[in-house]
Amino acid sequence: MKICAVIPTYNHHDVLGDVVARVREYDLPVIIIDDGSNTPTHDIVAALHDPENGVTCQHLAENGGKGVAVMAGLAMAERAGFTHAIQVDADGQHNLDRLTEMIRIAHEDPTALITGLPVYDDSIPQKRRIGRWVSHVWVWIETLSTHIRDSMCGFRVYPVSESLAVWREEGCGRKMDFDTELMVRLYWRGVPVHHVPTEVTYPENNTSNFRMWKDNLLISWMHTRLVFGMLGRLPGYIWRGGKFAQNQTADRGQDSKDASAHWAEIDERGMYFGMRFLGWVYRVAGRRACLAIMLPVIVYFYLTGGIARRASHDFLTRAHQNGAPVAPTRWNSFRHFLRFGESALDKIAAWCGELKIDDLELPDDADNLFAYMPRDQAAVLLVSHFGNMELVRAIASRDRDFRVNVLLHQKNAARFGRVLQKLAPESQVDLIEVTDIGPDTAIMLRERVERGEWIVIAADRVAIGARDKSVAVPFLGQDANFPQGPFVLAYLLQCPVYMAAAWRSGKRFKIEWQKLADTMTLPRKHRTEAITGYATQYAQWLEKIVVMEPLQWFNFHDFWAKKKDGDDQ
Repeated sequence: MKICAVIPTYNHHDVLGDVVARVREYDLPVIIIDDGSNTPTHDIVAALHDPENGVTCQHLAENGGKGVAVMAGLAMAERAGFTHAIQVDADGQHNLDRLTEMIRIAHEDPTALITGLPVYDDSIPQKRRIGRWVSHVWVWIETLSTHIRDSMCGFRVYPVSESLAVWREEGCGRKMDFDTELMVRLYWRGVPVHHVPTEVTYPENNTSNFRMWKDNLLISWMHTRLVFGMLGRLPGYIWRGGKFAQNQTADRGQDSKDASAHWAEIDERGMYFGMRFLGWVYRVAGRRACLAIMLPVIVYFYLTGGIARRASHDFLTRAHQNGAPVAPTRWNSFRHFLRFGESALDKIAAWCGELKIDDLELPDDADNLFAYMPRDQAAVLLVSHFGNMELVRAIASRDRDFRVNVLLHQKNAARFGRVLQKLAPESQVDLIEVTDIGPDTAIMLRERVERGEWIVIAADRVAIGARDKSVAVPFLGQDANFPQGPFVLAYLLQCPVYMAAAWRSGKRFKIEWQKLADTMTLPRKHRTEAITGYATQYAQWLEKIVVMEPLQWFNFHDFWAKKKDGDDQ
């Protein structure tokens, strides 16, 4: 493997010498492409030309655009025998300390495109931030994947031959539409993409070559080309089981080579801005526009999620046999996935303040939300992965004299919840991530109950902690495993226990709320039998709601899988 650096420049010369010197510290040969710059830049580039010391400069007679300059540099690199080229912007925006990590990953996976994943400070203009997120969403649509986290960063390692093949065989954007289009087309060819978190600053007095109207039109036309390109490749993508190319991995998941000591923080930040973007779209263009943006992602997960599809069909079959009005067809299974996407959108809208108390349809005997729910006393709420309790939690938690504690035992759910909280800093919801209910956790929750706060816990899925057990109770015609943990916790807290659910019905939300017990009683000698009795009551209550609204059930796994011997699920 031979690696060089390619630095395109158009009228950027203030820090060009410093950038070149910094790159040379890594013993990388440098190719500078002057893209028809003005005289001061031309003169400085000419002065930097020093092939004997690893710096080669090429002047283009006319300004052709960033894409032309980069590809001219890659062509020079190919002729000189280089296999990889690191694109570095000439304005000094990027933290070049990350070169070590990028070079390491390139050696580990020579087939890959390695790209910077920007970590911005406060210097980024807000318009740029919003514009980038619009492009990100379109790239997710064009790749039917969220694997490409940023397609616009100008700090990346290109495999030279593959990149030139795209340019020569398919064409590519020549100006500000270049970075994104080349990355998407490489992805379509099965080239892996790895990300390296990279600090990015916008230097003071920095001259931008971005032309507001012309370049936005170019970018819009680029995304139009790519969307149609995706549609043309869609039959092959489906035929190959969710792959654009034969050598492409169908479900990459999180890139194992992405490098960061604080990866979770970056993922959470990206998720936060993505949700903020969807919340902004919801506010400006409405729910349908948001669903249109989300649709390709839902289609992707439906096409590639074989286990989830089978679980959906199995559940819909059971629900239909028990009186549900939805038949277990492929179309209804896809609608099931759609409802899940809508639920995620409703969560975002609720926490962004776009859904109000008027969107909640209360029972006839309830004058207001808190007349129906026990605001003035502590309670344990048993909820499930059905519908959307986020609306109730989001609205109720905006009351400054009222607190809700949500127990989470999955890292992804906890991270998603923390991001939701960022959308509403005034929220009175506390997220408590636990792996086991030990003495410290029980004491802490007991103190909150004594203050009259709610404790919310899911009672339909994986029990909290490795020591938790499950009980088998009838649900939709066959025994299913329900966790013991929520019922044990409710017993320890000795406060009223309610079963609760909320779900979308048309443009509004319905809510069901029923008391399970004033306080739970678990006799020492018959504890398992008592828990089974409570779990049976809960399952019967939940079954009635699920049969009524089967597409609101979001447990996309084998819910009726039999527990193996010794399994402390």
